[in-house]
This record gives sequence, structure tokens and C-alpha cells, in this order.
Amino acid sequence: MRAQMLISREKNRFKEIDAAKTSLGQFQTRHPGWLAPHVLDFIRHRAPAILYDPFAGRGELLRMAQREYPAELRGLDIDPTTHWPANDSLRHIPPLNRAVIVTNPPYLAKHSAKRKGVYSSVASHFASRRDLYQVALDRCSAACAHIVAIVPETLINSDYPKTHMEHITILEANPFTDTDCPVCVVCMDTTRAAIPEGPMIYLGAQPIATLAALNSARLHPQNTVAIHFNEPTGRIALRAVDLPDPLKPIAFMRRAELDYPPDRVRTSSRLVTFIEIPNLPDTELDALVTTANRRLAELRRATADIILSPFKGNTQRGTRRRRLDYYTARAILECSLNSLEIE
Repeated sequence: MRAQMLISREKNRFKEIDAAKTSLGQFQTRHPGWLAPHVLDFIRHRAPAILYDPFAGRGELLRMAQREYPAELRGLDIDPTTHWPANDSLRHIPPLNRAVIVTNPPYLAKHSAKRKGVYSSVASHFASRRDLYQVALDRCSAACAHIVAIVPETLINSDYPKTHMEHITILEANPFTDTDCPVCVVCMDTTRAAIPEGPMIYLGAQPIATLAALNSARLHPQNTVAIHFNEPTGRIALRAVDLPDPLKPIAFMRRAELDYPPDRVRTSSRLVTFIEIPNLPDTELDALVTTANRRLAELRRATADIILSPFKGNTQRGTRRRRLDYYTARAILECSLNSLEIE
């Protein structure tokens, strides 16, 4: 069954999608780069007799794990055409002893389900969570103490509880062949006491910092200065997303430097916009743009980009594209204005 997904309201453009594949989250893991050494160590230290995937699909993930850690394989899947026992694991997962769950559960956010025209088939799952992968993690935690799951990288900045997560590994190399969703590997142990500093965040095999340390670097606006986003006549432009060309990253700039039609800016625009600061003299505009970009670069270096939202695909250099939310953008502008002593 096919469905139409709105991709541009302004241009009335739609994209045809596979509704069944989207609503079931049937995107297959084909490459073993997700199994970093510390992820494999997590499995080995639990010494499981069974590698268990409640969303097994074709079983690629289980077979990849088994090549590195020989164990019995058990799988379940909602699709009756697979060779696994049929089970709706978003409803319930039968518990297993001496098992580690190794899975790539379905991902589908509530707003995306509506945009993709498949909401009616999955609506009941959104009673308590915002995304199907979060429901899946809840079900996995109820069935097994030890979990390795490939989930969207948006988990890091989400409000989903991370109490028992030991580490989260960002995968810049795409392990899928049929989607470019930015993903990470989360390793959970529900038998462990809560870790106050939160999980360690890795970029591939490289440890970056604990989640608590990264969160401490976040900037928060005080809303003491009038700053108007999505203002078509604004004198400051913001490209809020990294383009594939590494020479065109997220940046503040003068209005004339941004090649984007002002009449396409909407109140809902989140990737490209114009900004007006009423009390900013024209003579201070260049200094503000320069200072804001410097502060943005410092924030990106200090946090290895991780507190910025992931964006689909990578740059041409293979690094994760990122998006700057307007909350943080406002904080950067406020700090920059204060350093210039402009109120």
C-alpha cells in the first residue's frame, strides 16, 4: 500500500511512501559498523546464552552479533512472512532468561506518522510515548534486563529516561541501505543502579563525554532582549542546518549573504530564516554576526556537535549534519549582544 507524504506545503509537493513498511518500521540493518568494541564488550560481560531480537525482520542484526559472540538466536516479528514466530512486540515481548536483546526496533514519531499518512494504523501506541522506538524500548526493558538497540540519535536530546543506559554510540556511517535516519546504539542494563552522570556518549569508537557533562555546556536564553525569528524583513540571516557542502555549515550572516527568498519564510520555518533585533544599530551588525559565529563554533567544539540536533545524511566529509534549534540560537545571540554591550 502506498501513501502520500507532504514534503513542502509552500510548493504543494508530496512524496510517495510505502505505508506498510513505514508503519511497521521495516528498515533492515545491513552493515556491521554498529557493533563497536565497547558495544561488543557490553554483550560479552553479560555472558548471555541467547541473543534475542523481538523485531527480528530478516535476522541480519542477530547474525552479525552471532558472528562476534556465538550464542543461540531467538527472534520474533510482526510480519508473518518472516521465519520467526509472529508477535506484535510493540504490545508485549515474552521475557527470556540469560538473554541479551539485540534489536533495531521500528522508529516513527507521532508527528511523522501524521505527515506520512499512516497515523491511523499506529495511533494507539502514542498514548505514553512520542515515538515507536520509545515504546519498543519500554517493552524490551520489561522483557529483558540487558538491551542493545539501534535507535534514532534524537534519543540523546529527548526526554526519554536514560536512567539505566550505560553508553550511547553515535553512528556516522549509515548501517542501513534504505533510510538515512541518523542513528545511535544504546546499551541498557536495568539491573544497574541509576548512573548520576548519565551514559557515556561515544562517536563511533571514541568516547566523548558523559551526557551530564554535555548537558552542562548547553546555553539557555534569558529572554531579556527582543529577538524576532522568522521575520522576513530581518537584517540577520540564519542557515540553521549544515548543508552537505562542508563549506556551508550552520551560520549567522547578513541578510544579503543568504540566497533564500524571504517570502518563503513562515512562522513554522526551522531550517532557514531571517532574524530582526530592533535595538541593534546597523553599525554593530557585522560585529554581532562575527561574535555569534565564534560562539557557535566554540559550542560545537566543546560538545563535539552532540547537543545540536542530528539531521538526515552526512556532509561530503562523512560527518553528521546538524541543526541549530532557535532556543539555542537565541541564547547565542543574547550572549553575543551582551559581549558587545548592546541591550
